[in-house]
Amino acid sequence: MTKNKIIIPLSLALFFFACKTTKPTVSTSVQQIDKVISMQIKSLKAINLEEDLTLADEIMLTYALTAVDENNKVTQVANGSFGVESMKKGQIIPTEKFKPLSLVLPQKGKILASVILTEIEDYQKAQNTVKKINEFGGIGKIPALFISLGEYETPLAVVFASLQAAGIGLKAAEHFDKDDLLGQNTFDLSLTNLSKTQTKYPVELKFEGENLKNKFHYELSYELIIR
Repeated sequence: MTKNKIIIPLSLALFFFACKTTKPTVSTSVQQIDKVISMQIKSLKAINLEEDLTLADEIMLTYALTAVDENNKVTQVANGSFGVESMKKGQIIPTEKFKPLSLVLPQKGKILASVILTEIEDYQKAQNTVKKINEFGGIGKIPALFISLGEYETPLAVVFASLQAAGIGLKAAEHFDKDDLLGQNTFDLSLTNLSKTQTKYPVELKFEGENLKNKFHYELSYELIIR
């Protein structure tokens, strides 16, 4: 009887001691959180026109987010287009007229934000292109074709590659070669050049030039947002 009275409390003591000293297993692996990049056109302003005779330019703005891996291969795309808009001198197109785009930033790659502004000659063909891009090119979450960007040196070429990767095809972009290019630009973001505190990257562009002695001037503003 005396032995039983001693053994039982000792067993309970050992049990509670074991419970207190046992720690839950903690994983030492750090999970990388994906960064989503969103592109929103803020405004398009017509400061001076290319067409002085008609007092209006037929404008089309095509823009794209293109994700590429460490080997410069396209992995995802999102495309948007605006127009065809008859713009007069001093006219401003506000942000709500432009469809926003979003893509996940590759861990070892980068995202290219590209814009091209053109003055349209073939109105009907351009309208069909805008419609096709906005219907099929805005889906950025499906894997794109593995297209190398090594040979694409201009923003115009990057947009072409993005349209092709989206499955729209090069035929949708053929008319760009026949129209007047008013401006083009590409801005890139990667994890290495992201600020730890900055979540918005405003981009202000001026497209100026001369065509047939007519000087044109457009200002485009857009913003890249990190989430």
